[in-house]
Amino acid sequence: MSEYLNIGMLLGGRYEILEKVGSGGMAIVYKAKCRLLQRFVAVKVLRPEFKEDSEFIARFDIEAQAAASLSHPNIVSIYDIGRDGELHYIVMEYVEGITLKEYINQKGALSWREAAAIERQICSALECAHKNHIIHHDIKPHNIILTGDNIIKVADFGIARAATTSTLVAGSSAIGSVHYFSPEQARGGYTDEKSDIYSAGIVFYELLTGRVPFNGDSPIAVALMHVQKEAAPPSEINPNIPENVEAVVLRAISKEQRSRYQSAADMLADINAVLSNRAIPTEQDGDTIKIDPVVRSRKKAMEDRKKTAAEEKKKGKTKGEKIATWLAIGIGTGIMLWLILWVLNMAGVTGWSWTKNEDYTIPQITGKDYSKVKAELAADEITIERIDEAFSDTVPEGYIISQEPLAGRKVKTPSVIKVIVSSGVEIVEVPKVVNLDRRTAENRLTEKGFRVHVVEEESETKPEGVFEQDPEEGKMLKRGTEVTIKVTVRSDKRVMVPNVMGKTQAQAKVDIEGNGLTVTVTEAFSDKTLGAVIEQTPVGGEKLNRKDAVSIVISKGPEPTPEPTPTPTPVREKEYTVLIPQEKDSTQVKVMVDGVVRHDAMHNKSEIGTTIMIPGNGTVEVTLYYDGEFAETIKMEI
Repeated sequence: MSEYLNIGMLLGGRYEILEKVGSGGMAIVYKAKCRLLQRFVAVKVLRPEFKEDSEFIARFDIEAQAAASLSHPNIVSIYDIGRDGELHYIVMEYVEGITLKEYINQKGALSWREAAAIERQICSALECAHKNHIIHHDIKPHNIILTGDNIIKVADFGIARAATTSTLVAGSSAIGSVHYFSPEQARGGYTDEKSDIYSAGIVFYELLTGRVPFNGDSPIAVALMHVQKEAAPPSEINPNIPENVEAVVLRAISKEQRSRYQSAADMLADINAVLSNRAIPTEQDGDTIKIDPVVRSRKKAMEDRKKTAAEEKKKGKTKGEKIATWLAIGIGTGIMLWLILWVLNMAGVTGWSWTKNEDYTIPQITGKDYSKVKAELAADEITIERIDEAFSDTVPEGYIISQEPLAGRKVKTPSVIKVIVSSGVEIVEVPKVVNLDRRTAENRLTEKGFRVHVVEEESETKPEGVFEQDPEEGKMLKRGTEVTIKVTVRSDKRVMVPNVMGKTQAQAKVDIEGNGLTVTVTEAFSDKTLGAVIEQTPVGGEKLNRKDAVSIVISKGPEPTPEPTPTPTPVREKEYTVLIPQEKDSTQVKVMVDGVVRHDAMHNKSEIGTTIMIPGNGTVEVTLYYDGEFAETIKMEI
């Protein structure tokens, strides 16, 4: 079925399908209109081949629910997750624009400033997600949308992980992703926030050069390059790239996770420094400045590549031959080891078994009773840690909603599995909305978690607003239940909302109030023109009752870059040995440094002396007392 959904279909009783706008390996995307909130949305509907995979559906729902908590201007918002019959779907913010991949294909290599401005927004999105313990797992230009206002929107947070964990689609999606895989993803190893940073670094590389660093005849060949091959420095392809920009890229795409940026915030700070013409900060350890080893100069990088090429030529082996040799050795060693273990196991040799010294494979505990699983896995030295609780319509109270690490991962014991446990279905009291105006009633119900169905009834005699609700106030219902409200409208009082996007606050106010509506104004930092309208609710073209409010957001201009925090001067220390008087069995020894007590303790004469560390920078004054009586004062250089 090519279209899958029919145009005009009402999904979930709320989302009217308008047109198909895209498709991928796991879902088809449609533009739709939400009849409840009267706004355009994007609806991602899972392909029919996934509907029988219950494990995938469960993981898909859990990951999407987690990602729905993210709120950031550079992340595509998730509004709703639902099911209509056998159709599973996600409702997202509808973003007008093109993918970053399409933009690169159109323009080729970007100027370093434009590339850095785009990368800054990607890192800002990752910083928000990582702070909320959400890893994307599939950062690539295909999943990033560029709006007409040059705003970046990263899509598919959480959803990408569900897809790559459960299944690998053979098609353009998989082939596109492998060019941005981190080495640990290519190896099937442990992934974390630094895996996203590697992928973001590859995207940065492509923005600066117009091409990815690794390409091959097959996904496997490309994956091997991520693991084994060093990327050519971007400046070899585009000589206009500044050295500090190249340093950011090379650090982000380091093969070793520990050598990359340890957080998206760190990478964002360096990009901001580059864009502000500031030096990239370095770490200090006492008086020694340490430069990260992956921040190599262009000259050093080119020398390394020439040296490697010369060595390969000398050995007389191509890289393909070397890979084939190592694969043969690895396979042969594996077969020999398997035969040895099989013989030992069959012979019943004590201490040998198929599971001896193997990593522990994390079991699937999602959907199981928390208390029982905790007791069962204790014997395997696996601790189950409850990190949070959440309401759920599908998982019973006391059962596990999600787990980390996911099932199938290998860990060393003892280890910890972090879980979120269900608090059961959330029951909410229906508020009273009769006699309220429509917008207030809708807001009050949606704040409580109810879906709202509005029935309009034109009347010239009934008071305007809600005159009936079903169910009635006070009813205790499951969160997400639909509440119907009947609203009186005046046909002669419905007016069109003007489109004021991009206009000044004064002009927007004139246009809106000229249509008989009121205005509420807020401000936000933005890359758009200072004082211009960057957002309005409802959008232009919608109809409202007279005197209803239209909310507009005014640009405050770009957010100022914070000044770097000065690095404090490190405090040095120097050893000072105090001799213990031998005339008495014990003596109270007190040492003061610049008037501050540094040491005050009783010492036996058998100790002979005691060593004290004196802190300071430059000249300090050290005063010594025995049993409370002044002994001496010395000047000490530290």
